[in-house]
Amino acid sequence: MQIEVSMIDAIKVQFLKPIFSDDFAERGMKAYLTKIEWNDNIGCYKLYFDFSEFEAENMKYFSASYYPNRFTRENCAPKDFYTAIECGMYTPKYEVYFSISGNGRNDAVFESEIQEYLRVID
Repeated sequence: MQIEVSMIDAIKVQFLKPIFSDDFAERGMKAYLTKIEWNDNIGCYKLYFDFSEFEAENMKYFSASYYPNRFTRENCAPKDFYTAIECGMYTPKYEVYFSISGNGRNDAVFESEIQEYLRVID
């Protein structure tokens, strides 16, 4: 099954690597890709994910890679690094922007390049 740009039926995907370097979504995590849209204002794609159904399964993938922040100082025991959950940065409904090579919208390039980050699963 190809990942196509537009309003889509939810597609179950697994992350091969984070889409954005500061993402909590790590390799191995599963989610539903619920929507893909082109954003003319900033010239990239916006992807919408829902992790709700896979939260328990995804817990093993959260790594402690975030520095302390105000949330951790108020709610957690002191340590050097925290998970996205401990930092208050995780939400089950998640949006991220994705830029492709070249300029402007090119759905064929998007469909090719997004496969480096996501794979469709049953």
